[in-house]
Amino acid sequence: MALRHAGARFPYRFPPPETMVERTLSSVGWMLRSLGSALDEFGCMMQGPAAVKESANPNLAWAPTKYDPSAPPSKGMLAAVPAMRRAPGEIKQLVMPVKGEDVFIAPNANIMGDVKIGSGSSIWYGAVLRGDVNWIEVGTNTNIQDNAVVHVAKHSIDGKPAPTKIGNNVTIGHCAVVHAATIGDNCLIGMGASVLDGATVGSGSIVAAGAVVTPRTSVPSGEVWAGVPAKFLRKLDADEAEFVAKSATNYSRLADVHRFENGKTFEELLVESRIETDRYYASDPINTIHQMYELDAQTLLVSKPRK
Repeated sequence: MALRHAGARFPYRFPPPETMVERTLSSVGWMLRSLGSALDEFGCMMQGPAAVKESANPNLAWAPTKYDPSAPPSKGMLAAVPAMRRAPGEIKQLVMPVKGEDVFIAPNANIMGDVKIGSGSSIWYGAVLRGDVNWIEVGTNTNIQDNAVVHVAKHSIDGKPAPTKIGNNVTIGHCAVVHAATIGDNCLIGMGASVLDGATVGSGSIVAAGAVVTPRTSVPSGEVWAGVPAKFLRKLDADEAEFVAKSATNYSRLADVHRFENGKTFEELLVESRIETDRYYASDPINTIHQMYELDAQTLLVSKPRK
């Protein structure tokens, strides 16, 4: 039996304090937490190398890389490391990725370094965009699907810079690899396909699933390429062009749903779990819970006894 999704109807997310007592308690709580954090920082500074090391791994969903003065960032931005977070002689600036509006980044995606992502794009679960030795640019309304890898090269065989540029309305399929290549607008790179160093895929083209576009290969606009190594298969027809456009649009809409789901608080997840359990019992014709209780319109839980 399908359980109704009720998370979108949750009546509040972070209810602000309303009464004078609530506002006072909130302010005192904030000051105590800030004081505790400051004392912890001060204690670590006094301990020096003997300070307790945190064992939790950092979240790499949006990670920096070390700044190299000889290769300033082209797409990312420089960020200063807080003085209390760095030891003498360590790096003082890092390169951080930047993103536009309404970009969905899955919690376990890894985006690091000199990376720029256009508005409306989505980076899905397990995908890696690593702009550590060169830059990566992703256009608008583009989706890079689960476990795909986008990387760069410091320079190509001929010594030229080898970044990666992905255009607008592009679909990069699951487990695909794009390495130091250029993908034009309105393209589809199939699942498990590889586009390698210096290759160019013209706008409105499809690279079939599992194909390997070898280094410095140029795929003209409006063509379908397949095979290992990838070869011209045929011209793109109207239905395929429409499919590529719909794929980008559909993933942009789907990203909104995943952004909402991943943004839920623990309290929301707990209430939603209760709602689903409650709906299960209330819709079961064998039990009589719905005859004894009535719906609470605020929490959407059948928890008020009938009088």
